[in-house]
Amino acid sequence: MKTNQIITIICSMVLLISTVSCKKYGYNISDGYPDDSKNVEDGQIDTNMRIIDKSMYAKAKVFPGLVDQKEPRVVDAKFTLDLNFTDQTSQNLRISVAPQPQYSTGFYAAPGELVKIVVPEGIEGLTVQIGGHTDNLSGKFPLLRDPVIYMRQRLYAGANYVRNLYGGTIYIQPNRAYEKPVEFTITNACVSPDFVLGEMSNDEWIAKVKASNVPWLEFRTKRVVFLIPRDRVIKSFSSSEPINDPTKVMTLWNDVFEKDFNGWMGLSDDAPYEKDRSPQGAWRGVLDIQLTVGYGHNGFPFVGYNDSEWFRGMTSLKEISTSEGMWGSYHEFGHNCQQGSIWSWSTLGETTNNLFNFKVANRIGANYSKLHPGVTEGFPEAIKYASNPSANATVKNFDKDVAMDDPFKRMTPFVQIFEVYGYDAMVHLYKEARRAIRTNPTDITKHNWVYEKLSEYTKTDLAPFFDAWGIDYSPNVAAAVSARFPLLTKQVWTYNPLTKTGGTSPIVYKTTVDYVSCPAQEGSIANLVDGDPNSFYHSKYSNIQAGESYPFTFILNAGATQAIKGMYFYNRPGGNRAGDGKNIEIYYSRDNVNYEKIGNAVLPNSNNRFEYIFPNGNISAKYFKVIVKDGYTTNPYVVFGELNLIKP
Repeated sequence: MKTNQIITIICSMVLLISTVSCKKYGYNISDGYPDDSKNVEDGQIDTNMRIIDKSMYAKAKVFPGLVDQKEPRVVDAKFTLDLNFTDQTSQNLRISVAPQPQYSTGFYAAPGELVKIVVPEGIEGLTVQIGGHTDNLSGKFPLLRDPVIYMRQRLYAGANYVRNLYGGTIYIQPNRAYEKPVEFTITNACVSPDFVLGEMSNDEWIAKVKASNVPWLEFRTKRVVFLIPRDRVIKSFSSSEPINDPTKVMTLWNDVFEKDFNGWMGLSDDAPYEKDRSPQGAWRGVLDIQLTVGYGHNGFPFVGYNDSEWFRGMTSLKEISTSEGMWGSYHEFGHNCQQGSIWSWSTLGETTNNLFNFKVANRIGANYSKLHPGVTEGFPEAIKYASNPSANATVKNFDKDVAMDDPFKRMTPFVQIFEVYGYDAMVHLYKEARRAIRTNPTDITKHNWVYEKLSEYTKTDLAPFFDAWGIDYSPNVAAAVSARFPLLTKQVWTYNPLTKTGGTSPIVYKTTVDYVSCPAQEGSIANLVDGDPNSFYHSKYSNIQAGESYPFTFILNAGATQAIKGMYFYNRPGGNRAGDGKNIEIYYSRDNVNYEKIGNAVLPNSNNRFEYIFPNGNISAKYFKVIVKDGYTTNPYVVFGELNLIKP
């Protein structure tokens, strides 16, 4: 028995058992199973390729599967990997999960069999991973497979010996980039019947799959890799929808990630700004018979349940090209791409990830109504919510209102902006987020970010749009935006992405008087804002009831949240008659419920025009309240020829 290498003991694969024993090659194996590896007691590993540790055969047969002994094992096979990658982390990209530098070798390790990998001199910092199913199911009950069925081990220059009792796809993971391609040599592994876009024809791949006994294979392109079961591929060949054109399937998938994921986030391979460069590692997805959580979940890789629906979503040319079956995969990849630390606020967890579905559907001309039942149901209801003005006693709240407590409804305003102003609005959000200094803001600062950046992209103050949706934002941010851009002129919140109609009705920004504490006895309330100081409002001067005298309250509606410079007043019109109002207080509000004070003023004892310019600059708000506390005489009434707003 020959031994020639001491390896690092890695006890990382803990099985769900009460008593374990640590194998010398780095596995926790439950007591009671036969140890056929013939490991020696001094920590050295047997390098006899003929010895197979069959202790997990029964469990490996359940999942991920055994490899027939008739399947050829390679001897001194060469494979070359280009490890010159750009290390784009999730922190750089400001997304939840970024692709990692994990490279497919094209080989598969049979369960319990020793695999030899030779690394060239001068190559350091490599790890080998055997097994693509990395969900750790520890603590779940009942178990459909063992909790941990993959292994990782450091590689060093020279010969390395690795083994996974469950078998699996073999990957190389570097922790640094190498400018030149690296050539490896591998022995005692099986060739995986992978399809690699651009490296083989459809017919060559079909023949390769039929001849293989390897249980799992990969569909690979530059941007995405799917790990799928061979048995489902074989069954498809005799079905009504055979997988016989992987070239088209993976070309479409590569386009999706080039244009609708990386591209839509403003990433490209040759971007001048380093943080705008695409990650060189491929996004990955795998199918599994049991998941740590849910029917599918995001991560690297994202994991879907090993059933026909998820399988078709990855491999069906029909479903990918029509968008009718793509929701699940795009949904999970979308979770990876969310920028929750900058702008995707707390109630958008199941919303902004799905926006990628609409980007794909828009590009390929798919019918939005077929994307998901929640879209056809939620969009019209959400538009109805946005189109109805809030009552004076209530305030719309996009995040808390029961009427909007649905991820599909919350998608609506974003899709409206994309459809009306262009899908590059998302590119602007992502690029600006990568340049942002602040991280982990509150929901209100995330609201502010989206309001500011979308207004920036559209070159329009979108305050009325956000008001219609009940998405709150800070007054100081609104003032800054209104100083840069003209106010929105169309009711974009009424646009229906399903029918491509609406959103064109003009917005009339006419100042109105929403409330006075005393009805007019002469003139009318409307005379306060008609621009004519000779028409007037006169409060009751006879039969005055409680609450119909001082203090008088007036609430003006600017028609939309917009920048207001100040207010102007004309007291009693005509001749030398003095006005009655004297000391006043002025307030502002965006929702007609929560008011903040602007300041105090003293009206002149004359009928000349008086202007009160807000002391701290323009204020962006929709509602302005004036309280007239007293007058120059004992008269219990007040008269105004004009009480109106001054716009910048």
